[in-house]
Amino acid sequence: MKAINFAQLKEMALNRVDRIRREALAHWREMTAAEAPAGEMATAFAAGTLVSTIPVPLVDMAIAAFIMRRFDKLPRAPFFTAMALTNNLVMAPLYASTPKVGGLAIHWMSAHTPVAAPEVFVVKVLVGYVMIALGLALGSFVLANTGFRGLKLARRSS
Repeated sequence: MKAINFAQLKEMALNRVDRIRREALAHWREMTAAEAPAGEMATAFAAGTLVSTIPVPLVDMAIAAFIMRRFDKLPRAPFFTAMALTNNLVMAPLYASTPKVGGLAIHWMSAHTPVAAPEVFVVKVLVGYVMIALGLALGSFVLANTGFRGLKLARRSS
């Protein structure tokens, strides 16, 4: 068996990083050159953000594949860019805060409704997760819509 020395390992790592950089640049160019309306691209970005917040590994990929197959006119570049940005490493602190957010929401809801709130940990986690995921999706839609509209205006004026 042939051994790998440090120089070969370094060269392999640099080639891998360069390939990923070129692919990311190609996706960025595809996303910015798309002729789809800004609202459509922002919807795709928000959908990618919402799907990628699912904490179960590979379930988000299966749902993303289903969405891309079902909605074939949905722009792919913003969808997959949002999935790449909102990965599980980025979401880990938010996953950790879901019980606290869910507990606060249930406490607020129980103060304003006659229904007594359950003190179950799973319910707190689910309510917190739904609130965080929907908040991220809404925020990403607003940011992406503003950004894509600004990009289209800048492209039109030049």
